[in-house]
Amino acid sequence: MSAAADRKQATIQREADVAATREAVVRGLSAHNEARVGPRKAEPLALSLRDENGAMVGGLIGELKWQWLYVDLFWIDEAHRGAGHGEALLAMAEKAARDYGARGVYLGTMSIQAPGFYPRMGYRECGRMEDYPVAGQTFHHFMKAL
Repeated sequence: MSAAADRKQATIQREADVAATREAVVRGLSAHNEARVGPRKAEPLALSLRDENGAMVGGLIGELKWQWLYVDLFWIDEAHRGAGHGEALLAMAEKAARDYGARGVYLGTMSIQAPGFYPRMGYRECGRMEDYPVAGQTFHHFMKAL
């Protein structure tokens, strides 16, 4: 019997229930990954920058997983940029990553955001996507070993 004859039949369809589909995909992908590299042991990371009135004017959202910190979102309000807050937030995130036992940090940023900031903080560009999110822009991938 040929390898093609051994394959299971399946159909592809668009799903209306995104949450249930996501849950099934995460469950299957997690089982696959865990069998090869061990448990994900993920922990969320949320850091905030607050002004004198307690209003949030910046923050960082990430996930500690396996041996890395993935920084998903990082923002500083324009009025608070240039005062070292970004450096301080990133340093706090890196400390949390080290405390967790992470070997590195990875993140992405668009050319309209702050791609020049990360090399000053010891990050190296490890990839880029041209014409993303729109033509004429670039999405930069950065990483830093801890």
